[in-house]
Amino acid sequence: MIEIHHLRWSERELHTRIPFKYGIATMVKVPHVWVELSATIDGERVTGQAADHLPPKWFTKDPNRGLEDEIAEMRDVLTQAGAAATGARGDSVHAVMHAVAQQQETWASGQGHPSLLAHFGVTFVERALIDAFCRRYQTTVGAALRSNGLGVDLGDLHPELAGMNPAEGLPTESLATVASRHTVGLGDPLEDDEVIPEEKPDDHLPVSLRAVCRHYRLHDFKIKVAGDPGAALDRLERVVKLIGEETGGNFVTSIDGNETFESMDAFKEFWTAARARPGLEPLWPRLMFVEQPLHRNHALGDEVGKTVRGWSEHPPLLIDESGGSESDLRRALDLGYIGVSHKNCKGVIQGLANRCLLVKRMRDEPGRTLQMSAEDLSNVGPIALPQDLAVQAALGNASVERNGHHYFAGLSGWPESVWPQVLNKYPELYAGEANGCPFVRVQDGRIDLTSLNANAFGGTPIEFGNAGPVWLEQGG
Repeated sequence: MIEIHHLRWSERELHTRIPFKYGIATMVKVPHVWVELSATIDGERVTGQAADHLPPKWFTKDPNRGLEDEIAEMRDVLTQAGAAATGARGDSVHAVMHAVAQQQETWASGQGHPSLLAHFGVTFVERALIDAFCRRYQTTVGAALRSNGLGVDLGDLHPELAGMNPAEGLPTESLATVASRHTVGLGDPLEDDEVIPEEKPDDHLPVSLRAVCRHYRLHDFKIKVAGDPGAALDRLERVVKLIGEETGGNFVTSIDGNETFESMDAFKEFWTAARARPGLEPLWPRLMFVEQPLHRNHALGDEVGKTVRGWSEHPPLLIDESGGSESDLRRALDLGYIGVSHKNCKGVIQGLANRCLLVKRMRDEPGRTLQMSAEDLSNVGPIALPQDLAVQAALGNASVERNGHHYFAGLSGWPESVWPQVLNKYPELYAGEANGCPFVRVQDGRIDLTSLNANAFGGTPIEFGNAGPVWLEQGG
């Protein structure tokens, strides 16, 4: 039996080392929230932690709303999820979180909140409870998912998976390393001479795309496209040429459409123009997929399926922001998309169910290739980044978008008391600089997950000290 007793929410403002332009927003600072949860699990009182940014213009992409309004809305969503969780009881992690999600959905519907935003609060609690569960049984998140220690009933999320064991959809063990798929942001300078002097940070990390390629020896990329189609294709040509030069042609990339296109017909026109560009020829055999080209208001409409079915040369298409509710992936697959993204802010259990659905569909339809992509919320340590990577490794996602270590200067935004804890807990993931500040270690374009797989969930809790004010306590 599981019962959640208490949640403590804290917050710290983090500043980027360089601006990060994604979609209609440019991030230079962001609230980072962490929650500490107390629960009784099968007779033992244990704690769990979870954390994430509160990034405006992602959960809701409304250009007419102020950033502070969206951040306040995200805090409301977390508050409501915590209220629903306080006192929640059930026979399993899944049972508890299913009940919390139902309460959250009812409340969000009355507030007019989209499912992606509403579910964000639920996933915060979910991650903290999974952390507590892993600590209670001294296990890893990979082992908990494969053994179904969380008590997940896959049929609750996708009816066709009723009776399926989660292990059937997962690799037999978590991945030991993953490729770091680097985000090429919309405003990122490509060459050193394009770096704006006033925006050049006082640290040792690279800024331009060429410098980044050389510093981390990358081979996996994610290229954002948006704005005027002609200008977007000009920039895309430059990016492809640069990474081809730096990798000797040994690269793969995804393209993020950033919800730029209002219809699939508009995207088809853009893609046809792209295919006609000689400078993009090296891209086509190395393209993994195109992520969320359509705005979420249109991405799952009937007209999408009509266009895709009549378009024999369409690229592999995935949903990201449109994957906020449990039925979205099923709808997307019916329309012609080939998969969905996973990031922990969309839910660990939902990610597990989505992975199992993709596996089952491929087994039922031999020859059909479906994908789960591993995406980023520009997350950073000491909690959010390791937890996200541990779940990606358990799901078998081998190419993982990472950009938090590029747009933020390691853990320099955290008190020095946090630094040795992170270095001791994740000696392969982080390297300490001369002053002791931990920075993410990317070697030959890859991230070593050895200690992370064992400690991201259920390991020694991070002691934050006075890292940030407590803004809410719930329960007793």
